[in-house]
Amino acid sequence: MDAQDFANQFNQLYRELYRRAAKRVVDVRAQMSPETSALLMHLAQAGPMTLSEMAQHFGRALSTLSVKVAALEADGLLARQPDAGDGRKALIWLSPQGRQSLSQALEVLDTQRLGMAAEQLDQLQRAQLVTDLQAFIAVLANSNPTLERT
Repeated sequence: MDAQDFANQFNQLYRELYRRAAKRVVDVRAQMSPETSALLMHLAQAGPMTLSEMAQHFGRALSTLSVKVAALEADGLLARQPDAGDGRKALIWLSPQGRQSLSQALEVLDTQRLGMAAEQLDQLQRAQLVTDLQAFIAVLANSNPTLERT
């Protein structure tokens, strides 16, 4: 098989894998809103911050952000912790439930479905598939670092 045949077959296989294993949302109300996902991702990357710092980062009014943060706290996604540097301030951070919810919201594929399918392969086949995919990703990453995506 030449490189172009491989590319075409891989493309088809990838699309089929996505079609069969993509995570489907049954109830849209259970899905995290894009605004909530963005806020939680920003905190996950930037670390704990005060409400004032969050307002600056997001370019939002303090009152507006305060309402959103209070709602996310009530939902168990955010928690406040005392600022060690200034006891009058509280740092807002992802709660354990918030970290888990964000992780689940970012999953593209249905890991339960993948796990059930993986049970049909033996351990060696599973390990080989993972190894081969890791090697291919490494080649892609090294082939054009300017296109590297995180």
